[in-house]
Amino acid sequence: MPLRVPTEDALAELGEELFLDLTDEELAFFVEMAERKVESYETVMSYDPEPRLGGTEDRTRNAGRRVTSEEDPHNAWVTQCFVAGDDGGPLEGWEVGIKDNVSVAGVEMTCGSTVVEGYVPNRDATVTTRLLEAGADVVGKTNMDDMAMTSTGHSAFGPVLNPHNDDYLAGGSSGGSAVAVARGEVDVAIGSDQGGSVRVPAAFCGIVGHKPTYGLVPYTGCIGIEHAIDHPGPMGPDVESVARTLTAIAGSNERDLRSHSPVPVEQYEERLDGDVSDLSVGILEEGFDREGADEDVLETARNSIDRLEALGATVEEVSVPMHLDAKDIHDVCTSEGLLDAISGEALGHGWKAWYDRSWVESFGKFRRAQSDDFPPRLKLLLLMGSYTNTEYHSRYYARAMNLVVDLTERYDAVLEEYDLLAMPTAVTKPPEREPERDQYDRLRETDIVHNATPFNRTGHPGVSVPAGEVDGLPVGLMLVGSRFDDATALNAARALEA
Repeated sequence: MPLRVPTEDALAELGEELFLDLTDEELAFFVEMAERKVESYETVMSYDPEPRLGGTEDRTRNAGRRVTSEEDPHNAWVTQCFVAGDDGGPLEGWEVGIKDNVSVAGVEMTCGSTVVEGYVPNRDATVTTRLLEAGADVVGKTNMDDMAMTSTGHSAFGPVLNPHNDDYLAGGSSGGSAVAVARGEVDVAIGSDQGGSVRVPAAFCGIVGHKPTYGLVPYTGCIGIEHAIDHPGPMGPDVESVARTLTAIAGSNERDLRSHSPVPVEQYEERLDGDVSDLSVGILEEGFDREGADEDVLETARNSIDRLEALGATVEEVSVPMHLDAKDIHDVCTSEGLLDAISGEALGHGWKAWYDRSWVESFGKFRRAQSDDFPPRLKLLLLMGSYTNTEYHSRYYARAMNLVVDLTERYDAVLEEYDLLAMPTAVTKPPEREPERDQYDRLRETDIVHNATPFNRTGHPGVSVPAGEVDGLPVGLMLVGSRFDDATALNAARALEA
């Protein structure tokens, strides 16, 4: 579609939104200049479009179909498909589920939302490409919370049910990935973590979920919430599966919005000797000090830490009081950060990186036509972000982002003395199903991701490993390490697992 020159009325309206009081002479001048600028836009669009599948045209692809409730009683899947991996790779023969906010070329991507339902990416996400090159076969897109906006397991296509008890939810937003792994329907799955979305459903479903160090795994081709907190991560039935997957997907990517420079990577599975005799673990006091915490869950997590001590680790109580305020800091940052991302068609502007044109153009149309269908939490964040930006000129956002630096330094100070921090992944059992309640009602509840969220802001790696059960429902222990020391956290989790 050719660029239309804006009218004077259109520029006047835009000027008001930008706090510009434009005179008639100015409006006429700017229309004249806009006419001259059209040629620049036409030049940009004159270049050939990008290859449809980003260099993967020769790969065997089956776009698949929607999964029925009879086939999928826990609602773990949106689409079943088949994309064949390369022969001879380290993950050859593995079947992988991909969260439905991670692009698989030629396969519908819904982000768990009716707003973008029907969108089909024309390129693979970087993590998808790396899994296929490692030999894994992609067998479907897993269900997720609506636009990744809750932590319970509520997709626009119905709740994702806990595989251990249908009366409870799987947690979110990567609930479908967790269920697919827990039920043995895939060897591993990819989730994304913006505030606990890999670790919390992993804990609730009794599997292993790892949020890598920020920037370790490229986010290119994934749809996030805010650039500062988005992490893709592996989810599997055991630590070795997760570590091998991390090896396959880790590494810098010059097209990534979040990290261009080389990042340190390892063969993570080779570090899994299970020896924790030289390990020092700090039990984060504030990770257990939460209103509404289930005492049985806390005790189960502590028993798991005791097992680390029995295996030879040094275990001591530590305190980071600011941890208790981290969720508030995160929420303030997220409101305006999300506003910026959504206004930039879910990618934003100003990054020296690759922009997914297909997604930008499609999302821009979808949100203008169907924004009323966004989930309540997304609407709330956008409204609060717009209000504080307009009325208070981002003073709260700036202050909160500065506090993230302070929070990061406080965790770093403790991690200079201890190899890992330990705490419950979540301090409650999984949320109950309660179909009579809607998402508006659930917004009034206390959040369940207080322990997980801070490390999305600070970028420290965190792994959730099964710690036991309470009333037949899994409990997860979270182990947090220094940035880019993912291997130490995974090895400690391996020791517990063994």
